[in-house]
Amino acid sequence: MSSTSSSPATKGSSRWSWRGSRGSTPAAVTPDNVSEVGDHLSRTSLDPGRDDADQAPALPTGDDLGLADELQGDLDTEQGKFKALLGILRKTISVKDLSSVRISLPANIMEPIGTLEHWTYIDRPDFFASLAALDDDADELERLLAVLRFKFTIWLKYAKHPIAKSFNSVLGEHFRAVYDTAPLELDPHEGHPVPTAHLDDNPLPEVLACAGRPSSSNNVTAAAALKSTPSVTSISRRPKPSSSTLPSSASSIASASSSVAPSSSAASSRPQRTARVVILNEQTSHHPPISHFLCEARLASSSSSGGGASGEPTERVVRLRGVDQLSAKFTGANVRIVPGQHNKGLFLELADGEEFHMTHPVAAVAGLIRASPYATISDVVTVTSVREGRGKAGQDGSRKRLRAIVEYREESWISRPRFAVEGVVYESVAGEVDGGGDKQQQQQQQRFSRIKQVPKERVVGTLEGNWRGEIRWKKAGETTSTTLVDLVPLAVAPKTVAPLSEQDELETRRVWAPVIDALHNKDFATASREKQRIEQAQRDKADERKKKGESYVPRFFEPEPEDVSTWDGRPVLSAAGRAVLEHDFRADYGGESAA
Repeated sequence: MSSTSSSPATKGSSRWSWRGSRGSTPAAVTPDNVSEVGDHLSRTSLDPGRDDADQAPALPTGDDLGLADELQGDLDTEQGKFKALLGILRKTISVKDLSSVRISLPANIMEPIGTLEHWTYIDRPDFFASLAALDDDADELERLLAVLRFKFTIWLKYAKHPIAKSFNSVLGEHFRAVYDTAPLELDPHEGHPVPTAHLDDNPLPEVLACAGRPSSSNNVTAAAALKSTPSVTSISRRPKPSSSTLPSSASSIASASSSVAPSSSAASSRPQRTARVVILNEQTSHHPPISHFLCEARLASSSSSGGGASGEPTERVVRLRGVDQLSAKFTGANVRIVPGQHNKGLFLELADGEEFHMTHPVAAVAGLIRASPYATISDVVTVTSVREGRGKAGQDGSRKRLRAIVEYREESWISRPRFAVEGVVYESVAGEVDGGGDKQQQQQQQRFSRIKQVPKERVVGTLEGNWRGEIRWKKAGETTSTTLVDLVPLAVAPKTVAPLSEQDELETRRVWAPVIDALHNKDFATASREKQRIEQAQRDKADERKKKGESYVPRFFEPEPEDVSTWDGRPVLSAAGRAVLEHDFRADYGGESAA
């Protein structure tokens, strides 16, 4: 097998997509559309209001739901594929959690990419690496704004690309990838981001429309000299003989897709430090689907941010970890997605040990009835510093630190979505609770959950904008705002992975390679046959463990406690996980180029 592997997301590839155009513009609901919704719902054989808890088995199958007709229909055309998908959803309207349904979809109704590869939080490694570049003496506001800036980039794939139904990961499957990147720079005068690599210098009209901008406007910054690069570069995992300290110059990176274009700003005159970002993601449960992940960035420190005692270079490390588990339900008009009980948010640890906890919003796949699916986000997200003792002291002797509340506005189903978001940064007292206690205690220590609850005198600043476009930030009492982040000129950064020949048999690309190759060749019969073979092997292994009375033990992460309600939600690497992480930080490119 070749040492290079083509990416399932390479721009210009011939893969089909049931999802419509790359950035489908959500259409407004018309009276005709309303009738169409009713017509679709009237054809379902299930009662939308019925509780299936008593009737359905613990793990309902496609046969239980009567999906044979939908799975045997015309799947060779775009219209047929989408009709089949909608038919499947109609018959699952009474199912509380779609993730609990065992349905083997034909391969050609899915995107040729594994879920562990598709569902990562590092669409922009330069924004993530910028957190490692923060000085230890950076003020609290600067640190929190950097965290928020990164937080808004994790949805970039949904702002720039249509919804994908990826392959469900098999138990023990894992995905590993690396990036080499210069940390994001900020304009020294205005304070807005100045990205210099992996830019979208020609956003589609649909992308601009969803971002709330006219397609005729000039939305590209002066730094936008690069087009989107291929999605993958192969690397040879040969450990470097030297230490794991990364090169201090971007010129030492051999991969063309990871190189950084010179910036026209003053920052380009300074030698750029390069961070390596490593992703490790493992499927730890199949039913319910649960994966544990860790993303880590390491950056050679500058003298201002803390070097060794004798002046030798050290590394600054930023770590993001969490559990991915989603619960989904078809409501009749969209698929509503909420975090599962194992998913307790994102935990981000900065170089000095400060840790932020970021909650997840509620998401939905809308536009299904009109065959133009798109992602929406609603509900509230909070970003809280949970490190003990950090913050500035208040006059009452209590410790205070900054906290952010971000509200994604609920979309109307009868009008075009606005993708509006607003937020507030305020002074939060350490030790706040979510409720309880007497009235005086609640007034002093209640943790606010909505923007409107925050007293004006505690507000440090506000933000607002479009989560698919630009979000602007303004300090309290000031009239001018500045750009916190703008997704329009950004492209999803390509991942770097090992050649298939060097991958473990359970790495995502290798597991699904026969299916992906067949889909690229439009050999749908072979793709479905290979997909069924992989799924049957998974079932056979599960049956064998059951006969032996064995439980599956994750390879790269420590097992969760039996009582997940007492668990804090922070995955811990096993010895094998730590070894793999260190290996990938030392891995050499070996001169490989993009496929």
